[in-house]
Amino acid sequence: MNRIVLVFALLLAGKVLSQKPVARYSITGYLKNLNNQTVYLIPHSELNSPNLQVRRIDSCVAREGRFAMEGIIGEPNYFAIGIKGQTRTQFKFFILDDTPVSIVGDADSLERASILGSSSFRDELVLHKSIEMYLKSQKNLEPLMMHAVQYGDKDKSFVLHKKYQDLHNGILDIKSTFISFNPKSLVSLFTLLEILPDIPKERAKSLYNRLDYSLQNHSVGKHIREQVFDQMASLRQYAPNLVLTDRQAKPVDLLAKKGSVVLIDFWASWCDHCVREHTQLKSLYKRYKDKGLTIISVSVDEDRKAWKKALQKANLPWTQLSDRVGSKNVVGTQYGNNSIPMNLLIDKEGFIIRKGLHGAELEKQLALVFN
Repeated sequence: MNRIVLVFALLLAGKVLSQKPVARYSITGYLKNLNNQTVYLIPHSELNSPNLQVRRIDSCVAREGRFAMEGIIGEPNYFAIGIKGQTRTQFKFFILDDTPVSIVGDADSLERASILGSSSFRDELVLHKSIEMYLKSQKNLEPLMMHAVQYGDKDKSFVLHKKYQDLHNGILDIKSTFISFNPKSLVSLFTLLEILPDIPKERAKSLYNRLDYSLQNHSVGKHIREQVFDQMASLRQYAPNLVLTDRQAKPVDLLAKKGSVVLIDFWASWCDHCVREHTQLKSLYKRYKDKGLTIISVSVDEDRKAWKKALQKANLPWTQLSDRVGSKNVVGTQYGNNSIPMNLLIDKEGFIIRKGLHGAELEKQLALVFN
C-alpha cells in the first residue's frame, strides 16, 4: 500500500483540496498511549509540508485516547492520521469516504492501527493477504541477489533475478484479477494506478474499462484515462525522439544512440533527491557503460546558469541536456513526465521498458537487462 500512496502523491498532489464538496466524513478513534495530544487528518499530498498544520483537513485534541472528527471532503481519497510531535514515518494511511470509520490501535505503532467500518480497508487486507507470500519470497531473494552481484556470479544473478521478476509478474496478475472482480472498490482504482507502469497498455485499457463509471470519473480515474488512452509516451510504446540543447546550446537528438540501452534521467539543480541519486548513477554507469548503457540527464532548470554551475560540481560523465525553452517543458510534455526525480529506461529498439526506477529497483532492472 505504501507504493500506492507514494505514486498517488507524486502524480496528483493537491487535487483533493480542489474538488467540490460531495462527501461527509465521520471518524472516531481510540489509541492507547494517547492523551491530550493533537490528532491531525492530513491529505496524502501534504505529507512533505514543513509543518503538519499547513492545509490540514481537520484536527482535534484526544482525551484519554479517544478522538472524533467530522467534516466534508471533495471525493473519496487517501488521507493520513498523524499525531503532533511524532515523526513523519508514523502515519496511518487509509481511504476516506462517506462511510463512518473508527481507528483503533496504539499511538506508538500508529501505522498498524485498524480501520473499522471501512470496506476499502477490508479490501486492502484481502489484497495484501493474497500477495503476502510473493512479497516474502521477494524479500528472501534480495540478499541472495546482492551477494551474487557483489561476487560477480553472473549465472546465479541471472537465475535469481528471473525468479524475482516471475514473483513480480505473479503479483501483477493477482492485482489485475482483484481489479477485474472488484470493479466498484476504491482499492481497485488506486491499485490500477500503482501497477500502471508495469503492465501492457492493452491490459491497462481492459482493466480501466472494467471499473465502475463512478471510479472512471474520479480524479484518479481521469488521470489513468489520460495515461492509457491519451498520453503520447505511454509505457510499452515507442519512445519519441526530441531535439534538445546541450551546455553549449547546440541541438542534440535525445535518442541519437540507437542500439544502446538508454536511461533518461530527469533532474534539476534545486532537487536535492535528484542530486543524491547521481552518486548511484555514476556507479551504475561505470559498471554497465561497456555493455551498452547510455545515460542522458535532462535538466528542467529554468535558470541555465544554475544548471551549468550544478554540472561543474556534479562532474557527470554522460550527456547533459536542457529541457527548457522559456517556460515550456518539452520532454515532460511528450513523455508524460510531471515530477522529478524521474527516469525512463529505453531498450535497444527504442521502446520504453520501465519508468520511475530508483535505488535497488533500478539496480535490479539493469542487472536483469545486462546479465
